[in-house]
Amino acid sequence: MRLGVRGKLILSFSSMLVLPIVVALLSGVNSSNRISFSTLLPVLLALLIPFIIGALITGWVISRNVLKPLGELGKATRNIREGNLDFAVSYRENDEIGDLSRAFDEMKDQLKELREKEAAHETARKDLIASISHDLRTPMSSIKGYVEGLQDGVIHDKDQFQRYISVIKNKTENLDHLIETLFQYSQLDIKAAEESFSVWNSQELLETIIHPIKLEFMDAPMQLEVIKPFPEVNLLVNANELAQVFDNLVSNAKRYVGEEGVIAIRVNVDKQKLKVSVTDNGAGITQKDLPFVFEQFYRTEKSRSRHFGGAGLGLAICKKIIDKHGGEIWAESEWGKGTSFYFTIPDSF
Repeated sequence: MRLGVRGKLILSFSSMLVLPIVVALLSGVNSSNRISFSTLLPVLLALLIPFIIGALITGWVISRNVLKPLGELGKATRNIREGNLDFAVSYRENDEIGDLSRAFDEMKDQLKELREKEAAHETARKDLIASISHDLRTPMSSIKGYVEGLQDGVIHDKDQFQRYISVIKNKTENLDHLIETLFQYSQLDIKAAEESFSVWNSQELLETIIHPIKLEFMDAPMQLEVIKPFPEVNLLVNANELAQVFDNLVSNAKRYVGEEGVIAIRVNVDKQKLKVSVTDNGAGITQKDLPFVFEQFYRTEKSRSRHFGGAGLGLAICKKIIDKHGGEIWAESEWGKGTSFYFTIPDSF
């Protein structure tokens, strides 16, 4: 039979009550003066009544401040063992057991947060595999179909042959771009501790990054507007990664503007942060989709997105890079009127 703490306390107090009575009785019996029990009783009562009251108070205090919280911690431990983390330890007194209860609650919250992160990572992993499978399968199926057509010898016209070859080349380039984008995305976490940051003057940095982008628009049907002069602040950045952010945002805008579309880059300083905006007058993003555009492999309209191309990772890469620089990135859009992407980089001084 298991004897708990409460039972041990009861036995201890019982022995403390019984032993003085036994000793007193034996002394009375063996005394040469032959003290009678009736004479000894008032003395015993005078001793025992305060002792009983004190013992009851002590027992209540111990039960309230020791046994009850220990029982609650035992129940909490069983809940964790059974996988139930939706509870809280209520004991919050300013004592050692209160400290233990708070530490236990913190441990439970950390376990719950870890479990939620693991569930989110598992969901993201499944989505990632599904998206990669789809994005690889689509161009591969097209390539396979065109190659089989060439192998079957059904193409006798030279122009049609060249069209088949051009489609195969285009699909192969799309696959190569997808694989490269996936590689870049995976490397952002791996190289996070290795990447070197250096101090740049913002004017020099922006000129270095934006000048090659302007050259790409020399023969493009759409227009790129770069608002100058650039502000001059010192920034602690990885220049290559920041160039990738500009390239991804501009490339994303190019896919959704028409031949007469306009993409504008503006830079200013706001609250000791460099603030950059890339704005286009393209189709825009619905309010339903806007909160999710920086999630990996998220696409607004699936058919429309695949028509315009892209792996659904460009904006996710931008967010990772800006987060690593201690900045923020967000988007504002109105359906049918265009989209603006903003990001900030803290001033290093």
